[in-house]
Formats: sequence, structure tokens, C-alpha cells
Amino acid sequence: MDKVRRYAAYLLVIAGCGGLLFDFGGTIIGPALPYIGPVDENPGSLGLFTTAQVSHLSSAVVMCAALACLAAGWLTEKLGRKFMMLFSAAIAALACLPICMTDGNYPLFFLGRAMQGVSAGFIGVVVPMYLAECLDANSRGKGAGMFQLLDFVGITFCSVVGLVVVHTIGAADDAAVTAARKALAWKTIFWSSAAPAILFFLGALGLKESPRWLYRRGRKEEALAALAANNGEAKAKEILAEMIAADEAEAAEKAALAAAAKGDTLFQRKYVLPFCISLAVLICNQAIGFNAIQYFSIPMFMRAGLSQTTANAANFIVWLVPIPITALALWLVDRSGRKTLLKLGTIGMVVALVSVATTFLFIEKGSLSAGRFAGWATVAGISLFVASFSIGPGVVVWLALSELMPSRIRANGMAIALFLNQMVAFAIADAFLPWQKACGYAVVFYCLAFFAFLYFLTAVFLLPETKGKTLEEIERYFTRR
Repeated sequence: MDKVRRYAAYLLVIAGCGGLLFDFGGTIIGPALPYIGPVDENPGSLGLFTTAQVSHLSSAVVMCAALACLAAGWLTEKLGRKFMMLFSAAIAALACLPICMTDGNYPLFFLGRAMQGVSAGFIGVVVPMYLAECLDANSRGKGAGMFQLLDFVGITFCSVVGLVVVHTIGAADDAAVTAARKALAWKTIFWSSAAPAILFFLGALGLKESPRWLYRRGRKEEALAALAANNGEAKAKEILAEMIAADEAEAAEKAALAAAAKGDTLFQRKYVLPFCISLAVLICNQAIGFNAIQYFSIPMFMRAGLSQTTANAANFIVWLVPIPITALALWLVDRSGRKTLLKLGTIGMVVALVSVATTFLFIEKGSLSAGRFAGWATVAGISLFVASFSIGPGVVVWLALSELMPSRIRANGMAIALFLNQMVAFAIADAFLPWQKACGYAVVFYCLAFFAFLYFLTAVFLLPETKGKTLEEIERYFTRR
């Protein structure tokens, strides 16, 4: 393998490791909930927090990620993509301290969760942007796929941590496990979240800065060198020439608008249309409740009739499923296209959510007893949901965010879009436990299935196909429209 191909592979893996870290901080609370959650819902728990506090601690990550997104665009433009990746990893690593150095102090615990959220918010903006700006048209799908693949690896690792802790330290619902061992268990779970942060930080040290960011800063020689590292000298010169041509066309358009006394505004249709499409996809991507299911899958399986030990094993199976499917999506996305995969994934999610809702409806109506059959039927439905997400939305959403945004508004546009995306995730995650307590799981999952159907309609009627197009070609497509 020559030097260019080695660096391209390194870039894909290390930048993709941002995906490993992106959801890890939020998801790691799931295996810890049986130890720290309210006693009435978690038999044997230490009862460190109430239901409301658990909801806030779970959703704090997405709320703070949303707020971080607002600053991420500006910071990424000012400080560069590489610096922000390193900064995000450092925040995630330090977040373990306020969580684990106390015995369940709520304000400090919340501070640690907030730090994990800030890190996730920065990563969600900068890593997809970095991958889109560094990879050519035929590789961007692989970049987004790698980000999502390692995102699922991180979620699966969270379930592995929970499984190992249950079998080595003890389950919360085991009467023989002492309070001291339960405290050791939940702290061990949270300490593990430092591992992907350190891995990402060390790997990002070897990455080059984004060539498009360097070019916009007038550093053309450095931009060419960064392009050559990943594409080779000849291809790098072609890409740089296209960037210069796009820049000159933009300058000519500004001059024409100024001469006509119209001015260049971000509210031009060529900016508003792709921004709104990206926004629609991102909002739908969170309205389906994926984050809430991530965080609360173990208590959900226990409610359906599984023990904590079995629920942890089931959770591991669920989050193992998307890894090979995302790898398949990574291969398909630059062949079958973004639109096809998104339609396939969203209709699969509709079927999965309806099946889970129906299982809980039978349990709540007394037609089916909570137990092994109901528990594993719920696991099967959630597995189908996660698999469907993996083949479509999981990969395509990052492409939609990074590809559709025109270069002039990419950083701030992505920040605003991801802010609204995370606010929707926060609203659903924060309301999930009180919502299901008031209405039952059946109502919750039927509502999520309806949102998934709206997502399918968005994929069919709004999303354009961007397969094989450069960022400049996609921008010209919206200009023509």
C-alpha cells in the first residue's frame, strides 16, 4: 500500500473514531441505570436518583450537545477542524472526573454529563465536516459510513462494559451484591468512557488540517499538500483547480449582485433550499426516538420480563447487529445511492416500531404476560429498528448534513441544523420515562412509528440524490434550481 492510500485509510479510521466517541458518553449511562436509578423501577438499585433526575441526567448529554453545536460552527471556522477534534476528545476524557469522584452527587454528576454532551456536540459538527472536505466524491459515503460504523462499535462497547460488570462485580437485582460493589459497578461503567476519548485524541494528532479550511484562509500551498496526502499530486491539483473555479464564480456572483444593489444574503434560495432539506432530515432522524431507545433499552427489556443479567446480554446482541449492517451500508452508499438506502431504512423502522408497540399493547392489556417470550419479542423488534436505522438513516444523515450545505454556510449551517437535531433528541429523551410512565410503552412506540413514517415521506419527496457528485457540483445543482 503506497503512502497516499495508507494516509487515506488512516484518515477514514481515525476521523471515523469520532463516531466511536460521539454516542459513547450518552449511551454509557444505560448499563449504569439499574444501579443508580429509582428503586421503584430498578429492584436492588442504590436509589441515588429519582425518575426525574435520571431523565435529566440521561438527556443532559443531548441538551448540552445542542447548545455546543451553536458555538461549534464559529469555533471550527476560527480555530480549524483538527484543533476542535482534539479539544472535543480532551473534554470527553475529563468528563469522567466529576461523575466518578463522588458518590452520586447530583450537581457534579450533571456537570460530567454536560461535558460529555459538549464534546458530542462539537464532534457531531466537526468530524462529518472534516470528512466531507477531505474525501473525494467517490469516498465521502465511506467516510460517513465509517463514522456511523464506529458510532455503533462505541454503543456496542457500552453494552459489553455493562455485560462484563454484571458478571464480574454483580447485578443490581442480586441480593448477594453489597452496596459497595454496586457503587464500584456504576463507577467502573463510567470510567470506561475515557478510553475512546483518549484513543481519538491520540489518533487525531496524526491528521492533517482540512484542505478547504486552509484554502479559505489563503494557505493554498498547505491546502494542496493536505489534498495530495489523501488523493495524490495529480488529483490534488484537479481538486484545487475546481475549488479556485468555484471561488471565482462565487466572487463574480457577488459582484453582479452588488452591481444590481441586491447584496449577497444567506436567504438566497440556493442557500435556503439545501439548508431546509438538511434540517428536515435531521429533525426526522431524532423524532424517531433513537437516542431514548439507546439510553433506556435495558430497563425496557426488564419491563418486558427479562432479568437484569439477561437484559444486558440482550442489549449486547441488539447493538452487535448494526455493526455488519453498517459495514454493508458503507459499501452500498456510494453504489446504490443515499436516497435508496434512506427509503429502505425508514420503512423498516416503521415496521419495527409498530411491532414493539403491539407487544407492549398486549402486555398492558393483559393478553400477554411479561416474561421470556415478551422480552425477546421486544428485543427482536428493537433489533430490527436498529438494523433499519443502520442501513439508511445512520449513514445518510451525516452525508445529508455535510454534502447539502453550500461551502459558504457549511460550518454555521451544520451547527444550526445539528442544534435543532439535538434539541429534538433532548426533548424526546428527557420526556421518555415520564411519557411511558403516564401512557405506557405502547402509546410511546406507536407515536415514534408515526414519526418514522414522516421520515420515509421526507426521503421520498425531499432528498435529492448526491451520489458521485463533488461538493461544488451539488452546490451548482441548487443554484440552478
